[in-house]
Amino acid sequence: MENTKPKMILLSLVAAIIAYMLPLGLGDKAHVMLFVMIFVAALWISEALPLHATAIFAAFLLITLGGLNSKDVFAQYFDPVVVLLLGGFVIAVAMRKHGLDEYMAYRIISKAGSSPRLMILGLLATATFISMWISNSATAAIIMPIAVVILGRNFLKPGKSNIGKASVLAVGYGATIGGIGTIIGSTPNVIAAKFIQDAGIKFGFYEWLYRGFPFMVVLMLAGWLVLITFFKPEKKQIKAIKKAGKITTDQKKVLIVFVLTITLWITESMHGVSNAVVALVPIVLLYFLGLLDTDDFTKVDWPTLILIGGGLALGLGIHTSSLDSSFASLISNATGGQSIFILFIILGIFGVAFTSFISNTTAASVYLPIVVALASSFGAGVTNIVVVAAIGVSLDFVFVFGTPPTAIAYGTKYVSTKDIAKIGVTLSIIGVILLALMSMMW
Repeated sequence: MENTKPKMILLSLVAAIIAYMLPLGLGDKAHVMLFVMIFVAALWISEALPLHATAIFAAFLLITLGGLNSKDVFAQYFDPVVVLLLGGFVIAVAMRKHGLDEYMAYRIISKAGSSPRLMILGLLATATFISMWISNSATAAIIMPIAVVILGRNFLKPGKSNIGKASVLAVGYGATIGGIGTIIGSTPNVIAAKFIQDAGIKFGFYEWLYRGFPFMVVLMLAGWLVLITFFKPEKKQIKAIKKAGKITTDQKKVLIVFVLTITLWITESMHGVSNAVVALVPIVLLYFLGLLDTDDFTKVDWPTLILIGGGLALGLGIHTSSLDSSFASLISNATGGQSIFILFIILGIFGVAFTSFISNTTAASVYLPIVVALASSFGAGVTNIVVVAAIGVSLDFVFVFGTPPTAIAYGTKYVSTKDIAKIGVTLSIIGVILLALMSMMW
């Protein structure tokens, strides 16, 4: 694999040079930015370099070739939305350290009882809820072993049991769906918030929650129906899971900080403190209360934060050079005369297509700046169009390699790639249609 990295870097460079030389009728700055965008995107897609390393390299290219001001570029790497996500990451570290996430998982799943259908719903709902606050990978890593224990106790064999297939996919897909519910749930959400805010529109935790949470709940229930329809449970009763133990003092403290932070985020319009500043509150409190130490700070997902910064910086370059307007004009001409509903469908499909082969963060970094420019051509408003596009790149259910939770589900041996593709395609189609329908109500 190491030997292929230089080749992939060279191919990425060649692709960028070819794009630069195409007679597209762009201005000089837009042509240069097209080169930078293709080069960086190709490096991200090929993973010739670590994603965060490419994000830092993007800053170098934007300043040296793109002519952007270094202060403007570097500011993107600690933008308020990055700080917002940092607060969420620190809360997640505290929940993991003190076992609050696992405690909540057992508490929720144990309520499902002995019905296979309700147990599958319990796994799905638990993964969805926890993934609203911590990474989808961590969520799947916590809940999948619990699911496997339940399946093992009921002698449900990998690859043969419909309950087994539905259960592991409930965890995998639930962890992905949950990220849509809150602004800190998934990286495309905060990237979308940044671009909406840059358009001069107030958009924070509550504004995302108003749109993302209802969609998340409806898609979760749709996913449950799809799973129990395609994989009809072969048993009517199963042995339910029971977990003894009371919540500890430290878990209570983390829970109080967690609830306080969410409350402050939701009530931003009442107290006037921005979501990014509120995100500093849990960091201070968790250290003040002795719930975290210096070593814990190294467990924060810094590569993802840097990756987001690189995506925001690339978006700044695309907008500054007017490259986004050029792309938007082409798309607008191709989709001219279509209804808003059809536009939402198209945006959702493009989002799913983008994220099927690259990470949703990378997809959002390249896709959303173009969507922002496209919004001016239609009467749906920047906010709804960008949110639709951002949620679209989170509807990643089709391939094993699409998201870590799906890969974790596949790793249990309970499902095959065909099972994942069958359910994934169905859920993606349902997701796009639901997204378009609900967007009309927004």
